[in-house]
Amino acid sequence: MLDAGDTLFGEMLALQSEGRVIVEAMNAMGYDAMAVGQMDLAKGVDTLLARAKEAHFSILSCNLVGAQDQKPIFQPYTILERGGLRFALLGVTEPEALQAPGVREVAQVLDPAATVNKYLAELNGQFDVLIVLSHLGVEGDRALAQAVPEIDLIIGGKSRRLMSVPDVVGSTFITQMGYDGEWLGRLDVTLDAQGQLRDPQGTIIELGPDVAEDAELKALVDSYKEQFPQPTTEPTQ
Repeated sequence: MLDAGDTLFGEMLALQSEGRVIVEAMNAMGYDAMAVGQMDLAKGVDTLLARAKEAHFSILSCNLVGAQDQKPIFQPYTILERGGLRFALLGVTEPEALQAPGVREVAQVLDPAATVNKYLAELNGQFDVLIVLSHLGVEGDRALAQAVPEIDLIIGGKSRRLMSVPDVVGSTFITQMGYDGEWLGRLDVTLDAQGQLRDPQGTIIELGPDVAEDAELKALVDSYKEQFPQPTTEPTQ
């Protein structure tokens, strides 16, 4: 269960709670990892670091580094084991993240391809499938796939595409699944005897009115609505 970023802020309740309501919901949903996008830094680096400590999933960026020490501010990657396979997940942040409040003063965004290649060397022999969670946008994802052909799968954001069929660049599959939580995407692939992904099958799951509300998550959201009443506009006389 993965997310490509721009996740924690945008809606009023998320902003009022400094992203806590989103992190708690993602914890309840069993997310494994998300990438850091520009909007996730809307309340600054320190706020996102605080949310990362509360998350039961990894918040990843390999190329968002400290301005002084050049070290990753967030966890650059994680390795998950599922069904006897090892999945390496790398997070990639877009250069525009420096436009978020106060970020330029404390951080730099390194070249995505060069940084992914650096961590590929570090991860050598530790994974069977390499997945990049990217907030570069579709064109940036295509360029990354061309520059780093070892990537098996790029799950992207920023462009807000709803892609029922993944793009293919070389042997890399690229997909996105819309925005605003209106859809979930399921991607089924086959890992062949040579360790290559084959036959990608994308499924769009629309979260429309026919999908019943989850009682636990509704209670969570209602509790935050009580803590943070929505502002109202009084009519002028």
